Amino acid sequence: MTNSLPIYRLNPVVAIEDFGERSLALHCEDLRLVELNYTARDLVNRLDGQTPLEAVAAAMAEDYDQPAEVVLEDARVIIAQMEQLGIVERVQPDAVAD
Repeated sequence: MTNSLPIYRLNPVVAIEDFGERSLALHCEDLRLVELNYTARDLVNRLDGQTPLEAVAAAMAEDYDQPAEVVLEDARVIIAQMEQLGIVERVQPDAVAD
């Protein structure tokens, strides 16, 4: 078992506003807006800075009645895009213990 499972949280400089099935994420430092669909918003809502991405994806797979492997791969793609945009950030394992 590895101790390097990726853990993410919403970047503290990002504010999200919901509009029905869609949401807007505002990166407050550079005033960039990113539109999130329902699934991406659900993923972000589950990122608590303590739960590994694999566990988050497994819970989503159960809720959506989808194969866990498929949801995990989709979650990794979405997270990579959101991390590049500064919407989410990876939490270092030492920071989780705080």
